[in-house]
Amino acid sequence: MGANPTQAQGVALFLVAFTLISAGLAADINYLYLLIGLALLAASLGLFLKCKPWEHSED
Repeated sequence: MGANPTQAQGVALFLVAFTLISAGLAADINYLYLLIGLALLAASLGLFLKCKPWEHSED
């Protein structure tokens, strides 16, 4: 698995999403944090899916 900037952005978004979802649950179900966290989680998954074909391409 090669490292590229898109994967780094996906990991960063995933960590921020996890933090926001955790904060939303810890703050007595703060829906704003939950929704933003879920949106960022979806964006990170989109970035990871974008990277998947690059891993299997031959250089």
